[in-house]
Amino acid sequence: MKRIQLPNAELLPQLCRLIDEGHKVSLRIKGNSMRPFLENERDIVVLAGTSEYRTGDVVLAEIRKGCYVLHRIESIEGDTVSLRGDGNIKSTETCKISDIRAIAAAFIRNGKTIATGSTVWRVYSKCWTKLLPARRILLATYRLWHSITTRH
Repeated sequence: MKRIQLPNAELLPQLCRLIDEGHKVSLRIKGNSMRPFLENERDIVVLAGTSEYRTGDVVLAEIRKGCYVLHRIESIEGDTVSLRGDGNIKSTETCKISDIRAIAAAFIRNGKTIATGSTVWRVYSKCWTKLLPARRILLATYRLWHSITTRH
């Protein structure tokens, strides 16, 4: 299969259009902000449309014109949403509910699908979000382990 890479500013608006039409789309993850569970270039996210969002959901949001992030909803106050990547310790982004383009329905790793409604995903999500103060140590350990085990 031929692999094509396009800039997010070109690709994501087209994918969002398909989601708005009722389709689910799959996209290989780029970036490290959702580590340790979601890994750059390894995992695939399955995105779907919805109009209901909850704290803890992983969503695709346009935080600035043409700038998209796949992050977890940390809080919703009125129509303002605070987002944080699982691999981010300090930084958060904010957007309006209307800036959320899709919700993660599932993730695919090595051909295995993990639905975001599954018990495994819900337990992981609850545990990881509660560990915010300890994430610095856990992420540093993960990054070290990952760099050692992925050397060629």
